[in-house]
Amino acid sequence: MTILLAVFAGVSLGFVLARGGFCFHRTWRQAFASPGEFSLLRAYVVLLLVATPIVQLLIATDVINPFIPGFAPGAAIVGGLVFGAGMVIAKTCISGMFYKLGAGMVAMVVAIGAWAAGDIITWRGPLKGLRDSLNNNPVTSVADDGSETALTVTSWLGPVGVVLILILAALGALWVLRSESSTSASASGADSAGSADPKLTGVRLGLATGLVTAGAWLLVRWHGFDYTYGTSSVPSQLWGQTFKGESIAWWIPLALISVIPGALLAAYTGKTLWVRGEEPRRYVELVVGAATMGVGAAIAGGCNLGHSMVGVPLLSIGSIVTTIAIAAGVFLADRTAALLSNGKAPDGSQ
Repeated sequence: MTILLAVFAGVSLGFVLARGGFCFHRTWRQAFASPGEFSLLRAYVVLLLVATPIVQLLIATDVINPFIPGFAPGAAIVGGLVFGAGMVIAKTCISGMFYKLGAGMVAMVVAIGAWAAGDIITWRGPLKGLRDSLNNNPVTSVADDGSETALTVTSWLGPVGVVLILILAALGALWVLRSESSTSASASGADSAGSADPKLTGVRLGLATGLVTAGAWLLVRWHGFDYTYGTSSVPSQLWGQTFKGESIAWWIPLALISVIPGALLAAYTGKTLWVRGEEPRRYVELVVGAATMGVGAAIAGGCNLGHSMVGVPLLSIGSIVTTIAIAAGVFLADRTAALLSNGKAPDGSQ
């Protein structure tokens, strides 16, 4: 049953990510461009608007008892910045590597291998000391009974945190509505000849992804595990299980691997399947960038998937800070790349 539930969760996620081209590298890189393109950022905001209240309701009614990512400031900031820089170098995110492989980009096999190497050397190899030092003394919330729990917006700020969340949600929804209506008006004035784009975009993509990520919690509850999706430590756990006989919780690895057939299904049904390789330079970018992402995600204890898509709806301060640091890493690396290219912004599409 574990295999079936995890595979279903992964296939569902891979399908919507591939159908919408939902890569967090593109999400932030396009938003920081001039002029900015905000379709994927709108999708992410809608994902949060959909998933957060559902997840919080499931927690409040004791339907789920999830693991909440902790908050070690140094790890969240350093790991997030490194991860964001890795995304710019590789021109993709970690979840993007998996769904793009399913859609036919065979070079992502190389990227996944490099990411796994970065993860393993940070969890078990020469960078383990750095990771451990940055994750020492996490900031926690102390309950009335003296027990310590992971820091969340509500455990930190109490009722003020609830009000802040509601205000941010209202502002986010208002921005999405205004931005989406402006985009729709521009599109209606353009030439609309030809077939409709089968891809999910904007609000529809965010709604679909939000429902999939929130619904995965019910599958996890059925299985008895405490987290839905993630990438950090998966290669390290598989290494330990393979070579040292260590036990492993199979849900997250199975769900992550199942993103690939889900994306394949989306590409095949959407008639966008295109099996191809890359130019030699792209392989170098993928190796360097993916390995960097592996290091960053290991330091931060999560990536764009585990923190930005799953941890933020849990209201984890660690996930929120890491997500902000990832975006900052993308911005800084993008601007640095532009300066090194004599002011010409490099191509961020992928």
